[in-house]
Amino acid sequence: MHGKRIIVGSVLALLLMGCATSNVTTERTSTKLTYRFQVGTNRGGVVENTDLTVVGSIPVDAYSGATSKGVNVSGKVIVPLKRNAIETGLDFMHNGQTFTYNDDANGFVGERKLGVNQLMIPITYSIGLFRNKHPEGLLQIKVGYAAQLNIISVSDGNGSMPNFSTKPFSNGATLGFSTTPFRLKNGAKLGFYVDGYRGTQAYEDFYNRSEFEMPGTAFIKYGIIYQF
Repeated sequence: MHGKRIIVGSVLALLLMGCATSNVTTERTSTKLTYRFQVGTNRGGVVENTDLTVVGSIPVDAYSGATSKGVNVSGKVIVPLKRNAIETGLDFMHNGQTFTYNDDANGFVGERKLGVNQLMIPITYSIGLFRNKHPEGLLQIKVGYAAQLNIISVSDGNGSMPNFSTKPFSNGATLGFSTTPFRLKNGAKLGFYVDGYRGTQAYEDFYNRSEFEMPGTAFIKYGIIYQF
């Protein structure tokens, strides 16, 4: 609940900032669509339960998870909306995860590897700041929603692992920042992005039950923008 309040508060504050920016600037708004290609690295995917007290009387190290760095690539379109914009597109993200079980009490011992592939459609409201020399804003702050298609491969090593299930669809709130300060000779721009997300559950097992608060999906991804 505390995390949701922070997200809601951040969204309201950013929307107020966008309104203020719209009021103080007088330059004409462009109606031209903008296209971006993005590529970078990421952390995240399946969020595992880290509060083992909700499972029962088991050792603290009975279950743990580790996430490796992944890669992401995106195609974006930015649609002007008065002084700001709507941004959407198609994102692909991949990463590997490892769950380690050392729970003799429940008979689960071994290692499970996940290959997490997620195809996402984000829809965000993009607020441009610092417009003096940049019509779209030198810095864009984006808040909105993302829908995910999850393709999760699971590989179990030797041992006894709990049963599991995966969910093909998840969704949640996203918050991001982007900037394109460098102009190339051909008129294109280069820049950077950082996006974060927290959403609904995609993987469930004995330690990651749907009634627990922690399990879900989340990521932080960052990289380079090429703006056409």
